[in-house]
Amino acid sequence: MSRTAATVTDSGGLQCATVPSSPRPASEKELRAVVLAAAASGTGVSLRGYGHSAGGQSFGEGAAMLDLRGLDRVVEFDPQARTIRLQGGASWAALTRAAEPHRLGPTTKQEFETFTIGGSIAANAHGKSVDHGPLIGGVRSLRLMKADGSIVTASRSENADLFAAVAGGYGLFGVIVDATLELVEDRPVRSETPLLLDAPDLIAAYVERLGSRREATPLCYGFLDPACRRGFYVAYVYDGDDREVPLEQLERHEPPPGAFNAFVRIQRRSALARRAALRITWAASRRSETTLRSRRLLLWDEPPAGLAGTLLQKFVVPVARFADLVRRAGQILDRYRGELAVLTPHFRFVPGNDEALLSLAPEDSIAFILSHLARPEDPRWTAAFERATGELLEAALELGGRHYLTFDSVASRSQLLRGYPDWDRFVALKRHHDPDRLFRSNFYERYEGSAA
Repeated sequence: MSRTAATVTDSGGLQCATVPSSPRPASEKELRAVVLAAAASGTGVSLRGYGHSAGGQSFGEGAAMLDLRGLDRVVEFDPQARTIRLQGGASWAALTRAAEPHRLGPTTKQEFETFTIGGSIAANAHGKSVDHGPLIGGVRSLRLMKADGSIVTASRSENADLFAAVAGGYGLFGVIVDATLELVEDRPVRSETPLLLDAPDLIAAYVERLGSRREATPLCYGFLDPACRRGFYVAYVYDGDDREVPLEQLERHEPPPGAFNAFVRIQRRSALARRAALRITWAASRRSETTLRSRRLLLWDEPPAGLAGTLLQKFVVPVARFADLVRRAGQILDRYRGELAVLTPHFRFVPGNDEALLSLAPEDSIAFILSHLARPEDPRWTAAFERATGELLEAALELGGRHYLTFDSVASRSQLLRGYPDWDRFVALKRHHDPDRLFRSNFYERYEGSAA
């Protein structure tokens, strides 16, 4: 059940910690024993699933790091009610295996199946869905193990303060033992042929599409070149409601992982390849595809090896300010083109939702997503990355936006407070529910501050 001390890192390799143990409980009883032992010893506990976060949220220096993937069962599935209850360490793949044969799927999810349900709620994950916002919108209720080993239910009607804090709270209030999620009809979607446009025309067309055909367009996301001068968007429309079409005829198209890995390796070495990547991606996206909505929420079932050395960032601004963000981001990235290398920048609509205390997008917004080819062992790269990130974040803040905390590794506390004005309220609530600070992380240590 327990593994020995180790130094761990998270996605991108900028954050690390030494943890004394990494227990992997396989039952509520084992989980409670680990939590109570950590409380008795004062060790502290951090929570980890597949380790996709990049800001030190899943470990704390000197704290036991719970590997929650041993709690991976589907507890209850009701196709008629369109609900499913899963343990916090279960992956999206477990949900897919249960729900897909019934043509049901989640409201939203990330682009790979290898995320835990608990971790996804803790990050209040945002997917590519246009018709559904962050994951909190699809959570009916959850059961949370607190620092004293007790389990409480949190929902919109019961312990509502905890519900709003746990979703997007990065495991700082307790362990999500299990959660009940809403499911939606998993209808076929069909891709439309994308057009390659100059950035101002592209963004105008994208915003117009969201305004005029949003209900008929469940997926709509786009790509830009590294200078943010040209790009395209991909739109998927509902393609009837024929349940007679076998699932095997609705497979999504995806580049072979081996080819993608080679493509990333070439881009690491060649600025010319990075500049050419947009056209290559556009050409691949022109292939017509009809698949299930839930399948197209994904890129691959699992991340290909080529993504292991990348570091994600996500900045969001209100829809009306996105063109300004793209223009300023292009200028910033152009200044750093000799020091930083990025894969094709990505953008997507983020439906507004203010239920979570630390909401990423309280109003309808568009996210600008960067995937850096990281070199964390190179101090010159790290310094350039931190400077560029600071400039990008300032641009987003000045335009009324903010950054996604899951990928945060360098923001100052003042920048965090500008983007998340409820942070001190979040900290005060954390101190109320966990006065001994059992649940901790490097992320929280960096930003806790002195909230009353």
